[in-house]
Amino acid sequence: MPNSNEPVLLELAHLPREQVGPFLLLGLDKDATKEDIEAHWADRIKWARKQQTNLSLEEINWARELLTDPARRLAADAISLNLDTTEGTLDALAHRYGAERDTPGWEPIDEEKPLAEFVPAVEVPDLDATKQAIVVPDVPYRFPVAAALIAALAGQPLDPWEVRL
Repeated sequence: MPNSNEPVLLELAHLPREQVGPFLLLGLDKDATKEDIEAHWADRIKWARKQQTNLSLEEINWARELLTDPARRLAADAISLNLDTTEGTLDALAHRYGAERDTPGWEPIDEEKPLAEFVPAVEVPDLDATKQAIVVPDVPYRFPVAAALIAALAGQPLDPWEVRL
């Protein structure tokens, strides 16, 4: 089992920091305390300086500044659109107004299909069969040099600027 203090490097397409969000950049839960924020920020700074992460120092500092400012942190919670993991504000409102729920308020749009027996709809032709299906026409007798030219051209890599006829 890997050490929990070592970074986990995910190879993902780089998204703007606003889309990734400060919680994911620092590896924090939504209910993280100021001490948690500072500790994770310090770890990310060390990892960035040792080039153990693909995050820049600017992104790491941005996430820390955003989470230490209460107004900006609340906005970051709201932007995440994950009503089940916000810092408890939405749960408190739901309890206060009697709108508590036991299950998430969303349902998945699509279902995962098992890929073990997946067969693509398009069949890829066999390379050898395709080569054998190509018919090369016979060269007429009145152009005997054409066969030699074609053989000479086919034997060299094709560069249109260097073809000598």
